[in-house]
Amino acid sequence: MKKLLLILVPLMLVSLLAAIDFDYEGEIRTRGAIYNNQYETDGGHVDSRLRLTMKTMLHPQLLLLAQLQFGDVTWGNLSSYDYKDKSGYGGGIPSSVSLSAYQMYIDYRINAIRSNVRVGQQYWADNMGLIIDDSFSGVMLNMDSLLGFETKLGWIKSQELNLFDDDDYNYFLINMQAANPLPWGVFASYGHSGLNKYSTFTLMPFAEMAAGPLDLKASVFAGMHFNDPADDEFGLGAAVKANAMLGPLQVGGDLLFATENGIETLSPYYQNGLYIYGFGKHHDGVNLYWDSPYDYPNNDGVFSLVGNVGFQLCQKSKLFGAAGLVVDRGFEVNAGIEYDVIPDLMQLAAYGAFGIATESVPAKSSSKPNNYVLGSTLNITF
Repeated sequence: MKKLLLILVPLMLVSLLAAIDFDYEGEIRTRGAIYNNQYETDGGHVDSRLRLTMKTMLHPQLLLLAQLQFGDVTWGNLSSYDYKDKSGYGGGIPSSVSLSAYQMYIDYRINAIRSNVRVGQQYWADNMGLIIDDSFSGVMLNMDSLLGFETKLGWIKSQELNLFDDDDYNYFLINMQAANPLPWGVFASYGHSGLNKYSTFTLMPFAEMAAGPLDLKASVFAGMHFNDPADDEFGLGAAVKANAMLGPLQVGGDLLFATENGIETLSPYYQNGLYIYGFGKHHDGVNLYWDSPYDYPNNDGVFSLVGNVGFQLCQKSKLFGAAGLVVDRGFEVNAGIEYDVIPDLMQLAAYGAFGIATESVPAKSSSKPNNYVLGSTLNITF
C-alpha cells in the first residue's frame, strides 16, 4: 500500500499542475573552491543547487507562487544517506537530491485599499540585507501608498517551539519607502521571544542618491534590547556603499561600523565585497571570520572598510577586485573575472582571495593565519 501511494500521489500532483498554466523561471548554480581554514589546513568542496520558480494567476486578484529548491548538494557527501533502507540524499554514490520549498505563498490583491496581502513562505530583504535577506514564514501587507510611502507591514514567525506554551519568537516590521526627492525611507521592527523573555526594537533610516556617475546608498541603524531580568542594552551603527562608473572602469567603496550590542538580525546577507571576511558575490560559503558581527548580542564593535574596482574588458568579460580591512579580524585582497558564456543566460566566474588575520586563533594563541580561496562558479539563469 505504501509503495502504491508513492506512485499515485506524484501522478495526482502532476495531473493537477498540468491543468494550470504556470510561468517558469529559475537558476542553477554549480561552484567549486579550494581553501584553507583558520588553522591553515587545506581543503575544498563542490556544490550544486537549482531553484525553480512556478507562478500562476488563479484569479485576476490571486497569484500563486512556488519556488522549489533542489539541493544544495555537496558532491561526494554521504552524511544524509541511509544505507539500511537506501533512502536519503547526498552527493555520493548512490546519489540523490533533496527537494524543499524556498517560497510557497498566495498573493491577494485588495483593490479597495490598493494593497496586496501575501501569506505563506516568502522572500524579502531590507535595503542592504543588514537584517534579513532570506525566505520566511509569515504575512506581508504591501500597500501602494501610505502617506505617500510605499509601505510593507509584516509579521514573521521566526520560531515556533512548544505549541502550548508562550515560548515563540515573533517579529513585526514596517518598511516605508518614497521615491522623491530621492529614494529614501525607514525600516522599524519589534521582536519578542517568549522563551527568553526578551524584546528588541530596531530603527533603520536609509537613502540612495545618484549624481552623475556616482551612486550612493546609506543606512543608519539603532537597536534597543530589553532582557529579563532587567538588563537593557543599546547599539548603533551605519553602512555606506558608493559606486562610480567612469567609462569601462568602475570604482567603489563599502563602509560598515557598529558598536557593541548592535542590532537584532534574522538572516542577514550584507555583502562588503570580501570572501574570507564577508559573503562573496560568487561564493558565500568560504568565509571564515564574518558572522554578522553587528548581530546582537555582540560584545565588541565592528569596523569594515573595503575598496573595490571593476573593468569591462569587452562585451562578455569583466575583471573585478577588492581590498579591505575588517578591524580585529584581518585584511583581504581578492580578484577575478566574469565571463558571459551565453549573454543573459550563462555566466562563468573565476576568483581568488588572500587574507591575513590580525587576531590569533584561540587554539593557536601565537598564530595569526594566512588564508586563501581559489574558486569558480557556473551560473545559469532562465
